[in-house]
Amino acid sequence: MKKKALQSLVVSASILSATLVFGLAFNWQGNSMHIARIAKALYGQSSVKSQTSGARTAASSSSPSNTIQLSVKEESEDVYRWATSSDGMINPTLKVSQNTANIIKIQNPTDTKHELIIDTNPQSSSGGIDPNSSGQLSFKPTMTSTITYHCAYHPQTMKGTIQVVSGP
Repeated sequence: MKKKALQSLVVSASILSATLVFGLAFNWQGNSMHIARIAKALYGQSSVKSQTSGARTAASSSSPSNTIQLSVKEESEDVYRWATSSDGMINPTLKVSQNTANIIKIQNPTDTKHELIIDTNPQSSSGGIDPNSSGQLSFKPTMTSTITYHCAYHPQTMKGTIQVVSGP
């Protein structure tokens, strides 16, 4: 009887330990992402962690920058589009400058996760942007070109082009 009670106690302790370790790791990861966003806002750090994926951006605080505001628009159930925050243009052609830190700030007022992917080599990503949240990505193209962008979760309806033009 003592042996079964001891085994039961060991199993219970193991489950509790695993639950605590997972909970602490999960909470630490979530808090570190919030701390990174707060530090960026307060101190203007040049490298920002994405909200959920931890992907790093490549903006440099010493070079000129260009900021574009995008939002997610739900047109009907499960049909989403990118929209400019200023005029509501759907899946707009974005104009960015070469050798400039181009920052795309994204608002997601929907109840679905989205992720902006810029089809460069290597790809640039905003990381997953949770429902009713925001995120951003920054990239610095080195040559003029036309490239595409899309949502990782809705690539058929949330897509467009980016024109990289010379100079800031």
